[in-house]
This record gives sequence, structure tokens and C-alpha cells, in this order.
Amino acid sequence: MGFEMGPGLLRRAPRGWLPARATALECRVRSHNYSSAEGGAPEIETSFAVKARWRIEIAGREPYEVQEERDGPAWTAGGGVGGGNRWYKVRVRPQYGLMKDVPVPCFVNPADPADLWIDWDGAYDAHEHAWEREARIRRGVGERSNLYDRTWERLSNPLAGKARSEDELAEIERRVEAEKPPPPPPPGPPSYFEQQMAELKRIKDTGRKARGTVVRHEATNREMFSSPVVMLHFAVEGREIVFEHCYGWRHLKRYTVGRTVDVWIDPDNPDALCPGE
Repeated sequence: MGFEMGPGLLRRAPRGWLPARATALECRVRSHNYSSAEGGAPEIETSFAVKARWRIEIAGREPYEVQEERDGPAWTAGGGVGGGNRWYKVRVRPQYGLMKDVPVPCFVNPADPADLWIDWDGAYDAHEHAWEREARIRRGVGERSNLYDRTWERLSNPLAGKARSEDELAEIERRVEAEKPPPPPPPGPPSYFEQQMAELKRIKDTGRKARGTVVRHEATNREMFSSPVVMLHFAVEGREIVFEHCYGWRHLKRYTVGRTVDVWIDPDNPDALCPGE
């Protein structure tokens, strides 16, 4: 029979209670924050606060859930001192503390189904297999990753060994796939500015080069990209072509009235052009 944390240091399961199995659906283990009266470094903790939502299974009855918080042995926090089945023992092999989905033996008060006695020694035995499986899976994932992760897993889990079963190999594959960055989202439709720039590039690449003189600027009451839209009138080969300028005042200064610049005439539309500088 295993030991139970508090109200006594060690005690056996109460007589007449029903044997059952508890599986942590959710669990969180935290420190009691013990420290010396002088405010020094925390003392070694022999127990931790375990908050869990258990799934309770009793033979011949429907499973049910219990949410509770209780004291648990130090191993539930995982690793280091407390890694063994007593707080003063150290487990050499990998240890990951209290894990979800690992069934552990317990007893249930027949008068109160929410009153549980957890067999922590039995729980430790049940977790040893789960820890070793987890260590093999983590090492397998590390082997599929970059050089740093491969080296770290070999150093941190020297006794883990390699995955043994199809189930473990499948879990390694699932985790590797889950850690891959998601594919980039498909590009959205081009913005108006991008469309304009693409159109000007097309005209410059395919159009006929000529010379154009800025005749006048015509202000509008429209804005684009927080800049006013100005219509530029160019005299090109004896006729006037209007260009919509929406690239800000700094760029507009390149087209002072009277200045002559290179222009490219759209081969598909003689009233459209791309001005040079």
C-alpha cells in the first residue's frame, strides 16, 4: 500500500473505501513557497501543491470527474531532488513529474465520491513507464531536429534509448509535424499602389520612349496614401497627355512646370504614359 500526503505524514488507505483508478485530465504542480523566517533562500520542499482534474473509474460504475487541490510528493514537480519516490532520492533516468493521461491507483470514499486517497507510491510506479516512453519520444524528436537539439537530447537523456514501438514512432512523427512552422498565407490581392507601380513598369518596359514637357499642375480634392493627388499635364509630340501623380510632394518636385523629361507612351493607350526623371 502506498503512502498519502497529510493529514498525517504516512497513512494507509481508509478501510472500506472503494479501489479505483484516477487519470489526470488536467494538472498543475506548484511550490508551497516555503522560505526561512529571515527571508533567505527557499528550503528544500518535501511536498508540492497539486491541482488536478481527475477522471475517476470504479469497476462497474460510470466514470466521473473530480476537481481538487491537495499535497503531493516532491516527484510530482519533476526532476532533480525529489525525482525519486521520496523527496530525498534522485532519479537518474529522465523524470517529468505528474503527467496527464497516466492512470494511477486510488481509493474513493463511498460516502463522498469526491473524497479521494491517492496511492502515490503506485502512482510513481505507473509514471516510470510513462517517463521512459516520453524520454524516448523526446530523443526521437530531437534526432529529427537541428544539430543543437540532437546534441542536447543526447546529453540530457543519455539513458533514454530509442523509440521501440510503432506507437512511439507515430508520436514522434506527430510532434515533428506539429513543430514545423505553418506555411505562409497565400498572398492577398495587390494593393492599388502595387497595381499602379506594376502598370508603370509595364508601360516603361513595352512603351515607346519620347520627350515630354510639364505644362501645368492641376490640384484635386482627392488624397491617396495621405498625399494629395495632382494631375500633371505633359506636352508630348504636339499634344497633351495627363498623368495622375499620387506619390507625395517630394516626388512632385521633380516635375516643375517647364521641365522636359523622358516619357514612355503606352503602346495600348496613346493617352497613358510613364514619366521618367
